[in-house]
Amino acid sequence: MAKVRAKWLRLTEETNALDYLEKANSFILLADRDPIAWKWVILCLHTALYGFAICALRGTNPDNVTYTTKKGQQKLITFGDAIERCQNPQFMQMTIMSRQLVLDEADREAVRLLKKTFRDNFEHFIPKGWSIEIHGFPEMAIRVLRMIRFLAFDSGNYIHLKSGQKKRIKSIVHQATNKLKKSRLHQESIAATSQV
Repeated sequence: MAKVRAKWLRLTEETNALDYLEKANSFILLADRDPIAWKWVILCLHTALYGFAICALRGTNPDNVTYTTKKGQQKLITFGDAIERCQNPQFMQMTIMSRQLVLDEADREAVRLLKKTFRDNFEHFIPKGWSIEIHGFPEMAIRVLRMIRFLAFDSGNYIHLKSGQKKRIKSIVHQATNKLKKSRLHQESIAATSQV
């Protein structure tokens, strides 16, 4: 009888976040011809943003992104807490190169829509019929991709990425952003806004 050699799936915070970013990109490439792909874009972008926020906040100390419950369990901080902390120099200042995430009102609205309006409703879908106007999705996704790029490269904090992973993230963000900007939905949205 042949001995089965163990095969392992190995993940780190960085590889997990990168995987979600890659999946978001693959669904962005489908979204023009398959509107349901937007559900997966949103789910993947949410988790990619959360993952890169955790990486930027963690630095060299996992305790920066966890808390202990009354029962003594280690828990990860919430998505909302992670995004808030990324904007706070008290949490982000780890090196002389560290910078916090700066969001304008439109960025904050993009995060709110991503998390509360869409991701939470997709993830915890209550039986209903739900019609969603999707022209705003490309702009929301572009803003989230910009945040991800900042957290991965411009925060100045200790994020453990190999050079190939860095190239991959830059390539994905660039490719996905270009695809979104050229999308029919985005072009129609811009045209409608300029006519107002």
